[in-house]
Amino acid sequence: MHRARVRGRLVPSSIPPSYPPSLVPSQFRTWSTSSIKTPKSEWQEAARLLLKSARSHRAKIVPPKERRAVELKLVNSILEEQCLPATTKEGAVRPIMAHLEGVSQLPSGLGPGALVEVRWGSFPLIGVILREAPGEGQNVVQTLLVDGHIITHLAHDIFYAVPKFIDIFHIERCGSEENPENTKELMARVSIAEKLRVFSKRTEDIYNGIATRFNRVHPWVSAPDVEAWAAVTVTEAARLLNVKHLDRQVLHAVYSHLMKHSKMFLVDNLNFLSSQRFFVRPRAHVERFNRVCHLVHTDNTRVRQFMMRAKEIIAKLRGRSQASKNRSPSYKPVADLDFTEDDQLFIRFLMDSLVQIRSVQGNPYTALVSNMIKTLRLYDGDIGPEQVHLFLVDIGVLAPWQDITSLREVQPMSTVSDPVPLARPTSVYKSAATSPVLSRDGLYPSDPLESIRHDFGRLPVYTIDGHGAQELDDGISIERDTIDPSNLWVHIHVADPTAILPPTHSLARRARHAVQSLYFHHSSRPLLPESLVNGKLSLGNSATNGAAENVLTFSAKVDSNGDIVDYNVRAGIVRNVRTLKYDDVDMAMSFNPPRTTYPFGRPTEPDPSPLNLSPMDMENFHLLDLFSKRMTTRRLSASTFSYSLGFPELTVSPKPLPLGTVDSMQPGLFRGDPEVSYAVQYPLLSGSRQIISEAALVANRVASRFGHDRGVPLARRSMGAPLASDEVFADLLKARDQDGWVDFFEVRRQGIQFPSARYTLEPAGHWTLGLAKGEGYTRATSPLRRYGDLVTHWQIKHALLHKEPLFSSEEMQTTFEYIEGMEKRWEWVERHHNRWWVLNFVKRWMQRNEGDTHNPVGTMIGRVTALPRQDVFRGLCTQEVYITNLGLFGLLEGVGSGMEIGAEVAMTIDKIMLTAHPVLTLKRARQTRS
Repeated sequence: MHRARVRGRLVPSSIPPSYPPSLVPSQFRTWSTSSIKTPKSEWQEAARLLLKSARSHRAKIVPPKERRAVELKLVNSILEEQCLPATTKEGAVRPIMAHLEGVSQLPSGLGPGALVEVRWGSFPLIGVILREAPGEGQNVVQTLLVDGHIITHLAHDIFYAVPKFIDIFHIERCGSEENPENTKELMARVSIAEKLRVFSKRTEDIYNGIATRFNRVHPWVSAPDVEAWAAVTVTEAARLLNVKHLDRQVLHAVYSHLMKHSKMFLVDNLNFLSSQRFFVRPRAHVERFNRVCHLVHTDNTRVRQFMMRAKEIIAKLRGRSQASKNRSPSYKPVADLDFTEDDQLFIRFLMDSLVQIRSVQGNPYTALVSNMIKTLRLYDGDIGPEQVHLFLVDIGVLAPWQDITSLREVQPMSTVSDPVPLARPTSVYKSAATSPVLSRDGLYPSDPLESIRHDFGRLPVYTIDGHGAQELDDGISIERDTIDPSNLWVHIHVADPTAILPPTHSLARRARHAVQSLYFHHSSRPLLPESLVNGKLSLGNSATNGAAENVLTFSAKVDSNGDIVDYNVRAGIVRNVRTLKYDDVDMAMSFNPPRTTYPFGRPTEPDPSPLNLSPMDMENFHLLDLFSKRMTTRRLSASTFSYSLGFPELTVSPKPLPLGTVDSMQPGLFRGDPEVSYAVQYPLLSGSRQIISEAALVANRVASRFGHDRGVPLARRSMGAPLASDEVFADLLKARDQDGWVDFFEVRRQGIQFPSARYTLEPAGHWTLGLAKGEGYTRATSPLRRYGDLVTHWQIKHALLHKEPLFSSEEMQTTFEYIEGMEKRWEWVERHHNRWWVLNFVKRWMQRNEGDTHNPVGTMIGRVTALPRQDVFRGLCTQEVYITNLGLFGLLEGVGSGMEIGAEVAMTIDKIMLTAHPVLTLKRARQTRS
């Protein structure tokens, strides 16, 4: 085919000269357009070689008549608006940056050469990973797209991956620079781009071919209970379509369908790249959506009638609640108001719309919800989840203090069951030596370890916690070593729920599903029933009656250097437990209290209670303080440091708050307001808090050593060292204060990358805790609050009794992979719940105290904590800022080219958005003229 040059481009004479430009926003491209131009002959040679190399591997795929046009499009796609840079000096080598081990943000097995789909918003981009590179505080990924452009993005922007799509040889031939340095690099990149194009074309064909069959997937995978969520992986969905070969193109086509149908399938927004899981909406949600959508488009009169009735209900409820602002929080159903059948449909539909849908999936509820809420004309701003939440509060469906994030009805994982059981009944039978038959819901009729328990007699055991603590998991004892009194024996006695609870019991299965206790400001969700914990299992409850208590005790002999030179793990009995409070112990022992500030005023608190400590108690606490200092000194001898800033901490009273029933049959009347105090707590521990923290750390180290020495599979929490140059790392270690802390802003300025903590069965190191590889750290001190600790107790106690583990390595691996995923999810929920409450407190304070002389949220001084970022959706440059007096992070908008990390800036609050992702936006304070 004849080639012609049109406007500097190579084109076949039979096709138009235009070629669609890259769909990637220019701010994400890393290629420069200021390349050094090369002679025309080099252009032609590069194109000739590129076309020659591009032909060979696709001769059987692309029809001959189309081949030349495709080749020329590929050339022009990469060379569009730029020229091949001048060749580097002969012999010069620019090595590709290696995969950054230890701090990689990519899942295991995924690296350079993997095909990935990157999503910004709901727009998908197909490419191949070239490398990971250091970014601001975490690695960034550089990906070559099908059009030849390279984009830089974060690992969590990847939603689909095919490992080893391109071999590492071809990846390395692409070079390490933004622009190809020679024809070899250019040819390698265009070869990869063509393979991506072929993959995308085949995937598109499969996607269209399975479209009709895909409509049957939701009925197949949805839960039997019409209001319950389910879950499905991409592979499971693909198998239901009866496709002959589940190759990578088929899986990608099925994944694309699942992403598109967000009315039925929601992507796992925290761990999708590893889990490949979608949450399946309940059938009732889908049916309600279809009904409301049909009514909005065909019978809008019924929608308007609902909104009119809702407006009347809102007016009545507001009038009744205004008269009781200073009461204690209360709730009661409104007897003279009812919701009609249509009202119930629309209310449940609006509740369904509050389920979080990531921006990578289109939200089908947005247009319908906006159409409904706007007709009220009661709420300012764009209609979104915040306005829907306010509406549901105003009509008496939700409590005013109920945030979106912690609402059970909008949490898919709260009803998705874990399909994998942990233990086989035969294994449990072996561990329950005294019980020939153990029913599914039967507790141990007697303590399986009764015959080997060690009785600690009258040795004092101190449980120390804060006011309002709900589960007391552990207590601590101390005594001098009888052979060498300079050594200290520290005993950490942990509550022992597994003395009565086997792993096959329904309460154990419920705990496995919950994974951990959840502590919200309005209520709590305990791992185990409160009646069981408070009545029998919480440490110290039986001591008030003089009864003995079963414990699992982790003992360590600590020398003067803070090293553990001996240890023991025993099922124990304690008889002398004292329950104390942190503040009371600190006052009695003259320990330094933690640093706390109160920007909105110090609340009225009861004074610490004077303790009646005996001389023995005083001596024990002096020894515990000595133990704590030894452990801190030892950690400082390791190459580790800590850094953090103050954070807000709310105290809410009363608790639990009345939440009513989320019922669409009848509105409820919520009256009064909870008392909320706002404090900024600084992370440095001291006094009794430091003692308990160090004791828990020692117990967990001892648990790991026990598993290693006995060959018992246990899960360890591990974390690698941060990535930094030797010089930077040495400077930060020199800058540590006496407690091992360094300046937060200096760490941020250096751009140090900290790897995520993870579970492993190996005794891996934990850099933050100063633990070297080979020892490990196994969580074992909170079995009343964490399911993983329950599993650890079952495993250790079975080994104590039978000299062998209860669970295999495979069972432990599977269990803790599930636990890790759920812990991340609940950590996300609790973090956003806390932020919602904090920002709601600030917003309400601003509304109630406008013009007050004491104004902590007027002009505030903050410090920049990160480099500027471009908000591509709004066209703004933002920068994260830490508000010093409030302990809050916010986004400062309109920063131009940005400020240096650590720079101070005067600002005011611009907007607070109370959604599932609460947002605080700031603006620069106006400078007054003198």
